[in-house]
Amino acid sequence: MGKTGGIAASGKMAGGRLLNLRQIISEGAIAATVNLAVAVLFYDSVYGMVLFPLIYLLVNRYMTHKRNRKRLAQINLEFKDYMYAVSSVLMAGYSIEKAFLKGLEEMKMLYGADCALLIQLGQMERRIGLQEPIEQILKDFAEESKSEDINSFVEIFCYAKRGGGDFIHIIRTTIERICDKIEVSEEIHTVMSEKALEQKIMCVIPLGILGFLRLTSPEFIGVLYGNAMGIFIMTIALFVYGCSFFLGEKIVEVEV
Repeated sequence: MGKTGGIAASGKMAGGRLLNLRQIISEGAIAATVNLAVAVLFYDSVYGMVLFPLIYLLVNRYMTHKRNRKRLAQINLEFKDYMYAVSSVLMAGYSIEKAFLKGLEEMKMLYGADCALLIQLGQMERRIGLQEPIEQILKDFAEESKSEDINSFVEIFCYAKRGGGDFIHIIRTTIERICDKIEVSEEIHTVMSEKALEQKIMCVIPLGILGFLRLTSPEFIGVLYGNAMGIFIMTIALFVYGCSFFLGEKIVEVEV
């Protein structure tokens, strides 16, 4: 790989470890805050903190899901621009492999060296230099990206390369499809943003009511704390509240 490549790879690995550490700390802080609220509002006892492992697991899954959705949207956007670049280079008369490499140079100028697409395709030039087929490189990229659009493009591209298809037409069709999907996603996001805000408010209201009663009329709900029946009822209420929260999040997430 060379000295420079090794230093760059080490930098990426160190940056990745630092990012993971930050994510763990952030998720741990959120889980601790949520757990503290649960312990105070639902159990009025420090023993409610025993739920921390479960709450951390739920927070981790929720945050991972959000990050994956954001990453998928970003890589689809980058892939659309990458296909524009590859298409223009192909029209200039370059070979397929050269067009894909030139496209990476355009992406570096457009998004910088740290964009998701460049990170996943960073070894393309080396792999092509080792006589590895471009189809296999794109298949690996599609598998790692987890994008339905990219997977569809790679399947069609590989079939066309074996049969001698019109690559420029295929790439333009891919661009149109991804552009249409991005536009529809933005329209849906605009329409659903108000509903998503309402859903978040509705999730906070039950906790607000419970906290208000704790502060203003502690004797009114005091019977729910410090006894087996109260713990059972509050646990059921917490379970229903948690299910309602995740169901609401699922409803406002419209897949295109």
